[in-house]
Amino acid sequence: MTASRGEKTKVEPAPSWPIVAGGYVVGDPKGCIAICTLASEDICPVLAKLPHVAIVGPCKTENVGIERLVLNVISNPNIRFLVICGAEVVGHVPGGTLKALHQNGIDPSTKRIRGAPGAIPYIEHLTPEAVERFRRQVQCMEMIGVEDVDQIRAKVEELAAQDPGAYPEPPFVVELKKRKAEEIATPIPPLTPSILPSMAALSALIEDISFKLQLIEKSQLATSASIMRAWGMVVGMALALAFLGLLALMAF
Repeated sequence: MTASRGEKTKVEPAPSWPIVAGGYVVGDPKGCIAICTLASEDICPVLAKLPHVAIVGPCKTENVGIERLVLNVISNPNIRFLVICGAEVVGHVPGGTLKALHQNGIDPSTKRIRGAPGAIPYIEHLTPEAVERFRRQVQCMEMIGVEDVDQIRAKVEELAAQDPGAYPEPPFVVELKKRKAEEIATPIPPLTPSILPSMAALSALIEDISFKLQLIEKSQLATSASIMRAWGMVVGMALALAFLGLLALMAF
């Protein structure tokens, strides 16, 4: 179903949009602007109240964080601009990696974002078609490092005046292929006294499993019993992560 605001055509986003949960604040679902605040979470509620803003949220990782952002953008054709602002995350560099994704796309064989500065810039859950839809649908406006709400508001007003209307294709929704929930969780390899896995890597693993479970639940492709078993694995890994933290502290 379409709606017209003046001369601008607006459409309904995908059902239950945003399709992936996260630390986002939803504004006007038919707004033309999404705002990524990177590490600056405090400014999200204020920015979400601005006219023409559809969604505002942080992005702290150069892989799963960017995947979530892209999925929520391409499932709402009304979003035509993405403002990237706020403090960059050292090491992960999601702002620079997001720019690289929009400018360069991904290597279809490795799913690595071309020219990305982040440490692990791999887009596992996005197809090349989803990435290309993102690149076509939105224009990226770089304001990395800017946390001043008035400056961001001025950019929002400028972009709203250029709103071309909804992207002329239906919402793009990515669904995982049906798999057993147990197959999603990757077991932690056995530890040896000399080698401890990276704390950051384990954190990323837990976030990745949680993300996959969200997508499966959205697609209604897993039974509740399987999901509970998989969540049990996530909890187990979280406990292992805490234990490894204690070991790391004792080592020093």
